[in-house]
Amino acid sequence: MRLDLPVLLALTVVAATVQTLLPSASWMATKPPLLTAVAAYYALSRELPLALTAALWLGALTDVCSGLPFPVTTVWLLILCGVIRSVRRYVSENAFWRGMAILVVAAPGQAIWYAVFVGGIGWEDCLRGLIAAAGIGAGMGWAVFYVCQWLDSLAGNVKGAEPGDGVPWHNANV
Repeated sequence: MRLDLPVLLALTVVAATVQTLLPSASWMATKPPLLTAVAAYYALSRELPLALTAALWLGALTDVCSGLPFPVTTVWLLILCGVIRSVRRYVSENAFWRGMAILVVAAPGQAIWYAVFVGGIGWEDCLRGLIAAAGIGAGMGWAVFYVCQWLDSLAGNVKGAEPGDGVPWHNANV
């Protein structure tokens, strides 16, 4: 039995709590994108229905925790999920580098998305914060993908020929 939903729920609660408690610095366009990183992990490593479910839940939770209007982050994460799903075969198999590579682009993209659709961020502040968002996104992508991979292997959601292989169940031909 796979434990995808309990792992997703645990990751969501922890990521939302940490993201809400982290302070937002004046030099950053947005808070560190922990929930975006979890959505990106599920877009890369799970089948489409679960990836879309994760994007929907995580987007709604980000909007609620941030005080943003409901569909803003949800629409962003659904679009991001579609983009990640279309390019995931071209990204390296190493989960930690994939997280860094995707979040180094997704975090500044999310800052621009907020600047366009929410408007609370000035363009000058947004542009200055893009480099910081890319750096923070890369770090958060690495850390969140590491924790997600660890929880998946702990829950038995990955299998392989060797215990350390960590191949997702839906990709394994065992």
